[in-house]
Amino acid sequence: MQRMALDAVLMEFDGVLVDTTASRREALTSVLAEEGIVISESEYRGACAGRSTTDAVRGVARLRQLPFDETDVDLIALRIERSFSSHLGKGAMMVDGAREAVERLAGRARLGIVSRASRRDIEFIVSLARLDHAFSCIIGSEDAYPQKPSPAPYLAALRRLERKRPIPAYGVVIALEDGLDGIRSAASAGLRCVAVGDLPADVAMEAEALLASVTGLDADTLVRLIGRAGESFA
Repeated sequence: MQRMALDAVLMEFDGVLVDTTASRREALTSVLAEEGIVISESEYRGACAGRSTTDAVRGVARLRQLPFDETDVDLIALRIERSFSSHLGKGAMMVDGAREAVERLAGRARLGIVSRASRRDIEFIVSLARLDHAFSCIIGSEDAYPQKPSPAPYLAALRRLERKRPIPAYGVVIALEDGLDGIRSAASAGLRCVAVGDLPADVAMEAEALLASVTGLDADTLVRLIGRAGESFA
């Protein structure tokens, strides 16, 4: 029987690699405030955190029973994304240990980013961190539709990996995600998923394992976490 082998690790950019939490929240709440909509921290966590910008706006509209149509959602989401990009342009901090984790993982598997952030923003930060060489593919918010929790973003990443080198039948692809939409997106695409961060129990339990952060992460740790399901890894 062929033993399983780690072929690729695909990861969310927001929250997993780069600490964008404050910038995301500030961009969304400031634009909503311009519309006369003020939301609390708990409302943000419940309706917006870990979601694409458009889904976050839809979440607020449902929460407050606002009469937004899709054009309203798209226009507000565009303003939020512009505000977020402006925040990133002033500098963004990678999560502690993220750079080292990427370097270690790149020595054992192909890496990719599958994110709710725009590819332009991702490439800007990845370039500043001098990690361009580490990633085989980058899927941003504009590269696949619909966005997470649809499997479309992860399926797009898998197609790009396959074009460069087919994933062997015994190859395992693991996703690193920081929110429910991402976990469900990865699972729907047939990937194994490890949740990362301080997540509510009901969210974390939808992944196959949970890590507090990527600090200290290496391929052996991922193999051990996923291997608990009974596979034998090379």
